[in-house]
Amino acid sequence: MLDPVTQAIVGASQILSKLVSVNEQTAFRELMEPIKEEYGDASFPAVRYSKNPEGVAKDLFERLAADYSVSYVSVNNVNGFTNISFKCQELAAAVKSWLKEDSRLSVPRSPQPLTVVVEHTSANPIHPLHIGHVRNACIGDSLARLLRLRGHRVITRFYIDDMGRQVAIAALGVKLLKINVMEESRRLSLKPDALVGWIYAVTSTTIDMLSAKKSGNLEEAEKLGATLMRLKSQDPGNFFDALFNAILSLEDPEKEVAELNNRYEKGLEPERSLVRSMVLAVLEGFKQSLTLLGVSFDSWDWESDLVWDGLVSKILDEARASAFYTRHKDADAIDIPRIVSEILSHDKEASKLIELPKGFALPPLILLRSDGTTLYTTRDLAYSVYKFSQTQADRVINVIGADQRLPQLQLRVALLGLGHRKEALNMIHYDYEIVRLTTGSMHGRRGEYVTLDSLLSDLTARATKEVAERNSSMSKDEVESIAMGIGVGAIRFFMVQMSASKPLTFNVEKALSLKGNSGPYLQYTYVRAANILEKHGPIDVDLAEPAKCTAERRRLLVKALKTPLVVAKAADDLAPEDLVTHLVELADLFNAWYEQDSVVREPDIGARELKAVIVKLVQDAMGLGMEALGIPTLRRM
Repeated sequence: MLDPVTQAIVGASQILSKLVSVNEQTAFRELMEPIKEEYGDASFPAVRYSKNPEGVAKDLFERLAADYSVSYVSVNNVNGFTNISFKCQELAAAVKSWLKEDSRLSVPRSPQPLTVVVEHTSANPIHPLHIGHVRNACIGDSLARLLRLRGHRVITRFYIDDMGRQVAIAALGVKLLKINVMEESRRLSLKPDALVGWIYAVTSTTIDMLSAKKSGNLEEAEKLGATLMRLKSQDPGNFFDALFNAILSLEDPEKEVAELNNRYEKGLEPERSLVRSMVLAVLEGFKQSLTLLGVSFDSWDWESDLVWDGLVSKILDEARASAFYTRHKDADAIDIPRIVSEILSHDKEASKLIELPKGFALPPLILLRSDGTTLYTTRDLAYSVYKFSQTQADRVINVIGADQRLPQLQLRVALLGLGHRKEALNMIHYDYEIVRLTTGSMHGRRGEYVTLDSLLSDLTARATKEVAERNSSMSKDEVESIAMGIGVGAIRFFMVQMSASKPLTFNVEKALSLKGNSGPYLQYTYVRAANILEKHGPIDVDLAEPAKCTAERRRLLVKALKTPLVVAKAADDLAPEDLVTHLVELADLFNAWYEQDSVVREPDIGARELKAVIVKLVQDAMGLGMEALGIPTLRRM
């Protein structure tokens, strides 16, 4: 059973959709916060859809009461906007009745539930997850959580990029060392992804140094030599000299990498077992890190399986049989410019959903290298079709960095040209900008990055010190558990607090702040509400007096009860940052209110129980919102 505020807004959306002939989801999205608080609690731009906005307001008021038993609102028309306001005492009475039904806050289900695939994180299995992957994981997992709460069937997928030059370089290093990554990582008490990351950096840097020397670029070779000295100092198991000398002994390291990559794509041994073993070890490290962050996946999809199972060959056959097949730079390709001019420019629906930047010409999409191996975009074509067909998905959301906008556009246009219209029009590139650090920069090929593990370790260590100082009697295990929750909350909040389209600079002090706009601040507010309720004891809802509902109490009550609506809209708009903003505002409002209007010291029992009800609803609202963002709720801090 929906709470009174959510019920009123959902009911209003359904009524408005019929009154002004728009679909229910549009009406729901349009019921926004008014420009000014005095205009009410929700506002709908009736003038945009009707020539009689006054009549819309009148009909809405009457039908809310008649069809939905919503008698605790007032509805008026101001400058063509239909404004809804919740009446203080009447709303409090409705909330009291709702709570007596043993109800709890819940997100309204979408009127059009879909099957949605969210592919996210999908980091190359060549080094640990770094801070850029963390933003991807937090965004993707938050989107999945929001969509599930909205009633959609959601399947999360991790695409294992186990093909290509980078993986081949890492695998060459493992091959030259003659080690089993998982066994060595256990022996060294080192995460396998960290071990492979070091091997990859040494192998890649050594090959690049040799190439620089060969081309006469001695300055670059000297820089790379210095990088190798740093990597040698970080040697986790006395591997450096053996690996470095083994690479030097190769007649042509680049040829070795290319041959390893080619043989692996063909599924030949021993390369198949070599690469699979290494990648499985790295994935084990990924899973350990992601589990700490509260992120999991429904499916782990191997890029190589797409090739070995014939899905990539099938898409290549489709391309060659297509009218848009061409040769470009002496390679098989899809003529993207022709698809744009002959299909996309004449298709209003497609051109609206696949929006090309003005004056920007997409180049042809090359499908094969000269050695016959496929490009990652070719494999992405096959994977895109697979994601839809394997789950009968209505929509696929790919959380991928903004630097991939060009290939993602090429991909969708190519799918359209090959006749995969559903896939082309219902695939969303949810792009995000880079994460910067307050100091330094990252270079994965050189082993320079801030890993999720090190970031979480740093945040947890700082939080452990703070929690221990505040709670001297708390056990070590409890301190560490709370500190881990704070660290995870700090990361998850920081990564989704602003639009994904904006670059983000990660600041540890801001991330851990208890003074607002942080995960720990939301956690602190949740704990504070819990502490108030613990001091108060069991709430007697029967004794709560609606007549004691003041303007400030009403304001906080409405804000808390809007949380399910904000979650729903954040899901519809794919905008977790909007939920973040709401939760911070709710926390600010609650903390300011409680300083002025104590619960436990309230002498009037009717007012005290009403205020306790409000505190409980604030706590539940914070918990619901934090669950949607993957921020842990804590018992103590």
